[in-house]
Amino acid sequence: MKLLSSVLLACALCATAGRASAFDSTAATAKGKAMLAHAAANEAAPLWAEFDAQMRAAMKDSANFAATLERIGASLGKLDSVVSEATSEPAPGNWAYVATCRFSKVPAPIDMTFAFGRDGRVTGMLARPASKPTEYASTHLAYETKTTLRLPFEGEWFVVWGGRTVDQNYHAATRDQRFAMDVLIVKDGATHKGDGKALADYWCYGRKALAPAAGTIVWMRDTLPDNLPGSTDRANAVGNGVVIDHGNGEYSLLAHLQPKSLRVRVGDRVKSGQWLGLVGNSGNTSEPHIHYHLQNGPKPFDADGLPIPFTKLLVNGVATAKAEVVKGQTVAPGR
Repeated sequence: MKLLSSVLLACALCATAGRASAFDSTAATAKGKAMLAHAAANEAAPLWAEFDAQMRAAMKDSANFAATLERIGASLGKLDSVVSEATSEPAPGNWAYVATCRFSKVPAPIDMTFAFGRDGRVTGMLARPASKPTEYASTHLAYETKTTLRLPFEGEWFVVWGGRTVDQNYHAATRDQRFAMDVLIVKDGATHKGDGKALADYWCYGRKALAPAAGTIVWMRDTLPDNLPGSTDRANAVGNGVVIDHGNGEYSLLAHLQPKSLRVRVGDRVKSGQWLGLVGNSGNTSEPHIHYHLQNGPKPFDADGLPIPFTKLLVNGVATAKAEVVKGQTVAPGR
């Protein structure tokens, strides 16, 4: 797909004369997040309102810009997640916010860039394929997991992301989520009924999330609201969830659960397969699913990911004694 033929381009980043502006890195980051949200929702008016004169001239008029934004939205699909974000100052007083994003209709990550002048006006906007990430150079590739793990759900689920390569699993590029998986339920080729505008439309929403092994709850949160489908909470990436200490330096993290659905508290001892909470859509997720990974420390984002070989499971309907699940598989607990 030639994304550059339909992306928004604007004026070059350049320094301007004058005294320093109060528009700084913090302001640029906040405004970049806001502009990304508008772009992802195909909301042309609030973007146009922030364009500087040169940007508006480049877009000709607001109607032309709205049509261009609509075409881009149609080609990219909905915003699934923000993989990373960064703010830089390419010239004194001028700022650039870059968010590497995943969209539903594009297999590769997209860099969404918003440039700002000293006054905070948008001077540039660009969407283009991101440089392909590489797998995090983990020292645990040959690690022998000590905890006996079961799938953290009942019934048959579909592996959206899973495996050891970035093609199979975009999490593989990060330290803590090197072996993570995302799973949801698919029926008749869809993850939801109807138009998917309501959380209750999604097949996995409200299903039980289970403990993958026995252990002690060492972190939990259940106060964040669920996102509406298509929106995300990047400031609270895990959302509602738990971390379980299994001993031997191995910890499970389950994310994106429903608010007020957790049945455990810090210090509780849980059994393998115990009901922890309900699948929701909290945190950095645009659609209900379970995110799960194993790591060697108790703090989210501050540990090394570990391999997660599940035992006694069905993989594509075949009984399997032990396996790491991979993108595209259907998986269910076995007997």
